[in-house]
Parts: sequence; C-alpha cells; structure tokens
Amino acid sequence: MIPPDNSFRDNLRKERIWFVKKSVEWVNSVPNEIWSKEQCDFIDSLFSNRKNFPLTREQYLHMIEKARSLSTRRKGNPPMPAKK
Repeated sequence: MIPPDNSFRDNLRKERIWFVKKSVEWVNSVPNEIWSKEQCDFIDSLFSNRKNFPLTREQYLHMIEKARSLSTRRKGNPPMPAKK
C-alpha cells in the first residue's frame, strides 16, 4: 500500500478542523435544550439501528485489533504542520 502524500494528509486535517469549528459554532449558537435533544435523538437512532450493522461488537473489535497489529504505522498522531 502506498501511503498518502503530505498534501493529501494536510487537506484531510484541514477538513477535519473546519468541521470541528463549524460544529462548535453550531453548538454555541443553539440553546442547550435543542442541542441536547438533537444529541439524544441521534444516539437513540444509532441504538435502534444497531441490529442492521453488519458486524457484531466482537467481530469489529477483532478486526480493529488485527489491523493495528499488522500496521507498520507508528503510534500516535502525525506531527502538526509548521505554522506559516
């Protein structure tokens, strides 16, 4: 497998940071009662749909552990890019 290049990783990181900032803006702009209700509805929908998930919990955890043991990627987060 060819690892992604640094520009791809930087773009992915920027997209994640943008998403987190937008989420924070929304949480800060919405009353707590609405935010809490939407979170509750989302979590409830995940629980109600869990039987449609193709893997059991044990199968999923086994798959993740196997991937980690086979990975040559170093542990931890990649270094942050230098500030410009």
